Amino acid sequence: MMLSVYLGKFFDMIEDLFSLSSEDLFKVHYREAIEHLENDRFNEAVSELKKANGLKPKRVKVHYHLGVAYFHNMMIEEALREFNTVLKLSPGNADAYQYLGRIYEKEEAIDKAVDAYKTAIKYRPDQAELYYRMSLIHDKRGEHEQAIASLNEAIKFEPKVAKYYYRLGLVYDGCNQHEKAVEAFKKAVEYEKAD
Repeated sequence: MMLSVYLGKFFDMIEDLFSLSSEDLFKVHYREAIEHLENDRFNEAVSELKKANGLKPKRVKVHYHLGVAYFHNMMIEEALREFNTVLKLSPGNADAYQYLGRIYEKEEAIDKAVDAYKTAIKYRPDQAELYYRMSLIHDKRGEHEQAIASLNEAIKFEPKVAKYYYRLGLVYDGCNQHEKAVEAFKKAVEYEKAD
């Protein structure tokens, strides 16, 4: 009888040694999810992020990355839900606004996309990619001067990104400003070779 009591205590001690706290378990699932995201394994990322979210449901980064995984899995409703959750928990999250803009662009809800990008720019005015995304919308709308201005803002913050110059060349070409287009294309090639 006494042996079973000692054995029980021994096994309890062993279990305590090998059990993980909820914070440690959260970190395991979250790190695994990020690795899956980095390797474009979005279904696996969703699975791990759901486990992490079950342990710590108010973590902004989990909802954000879950939104990213859903976005890349073309699960738009789920992505919208997660990015809106991010904005409830962290109202000034520019990255969530950027993804909302991308979702609205895909859905052809251009006015909503513009609002989302403008809000993202308000919170992160130095993020070149936001200006690039805005330039795409301006170009679609035939607003060439605004597209050029947005691309110049992107270039101001990241002056060695080839795709910004390439897009600028396309816009200039569409405006029949061929000399400026050629200069922009030359810079695009220069920076593409540097990568």
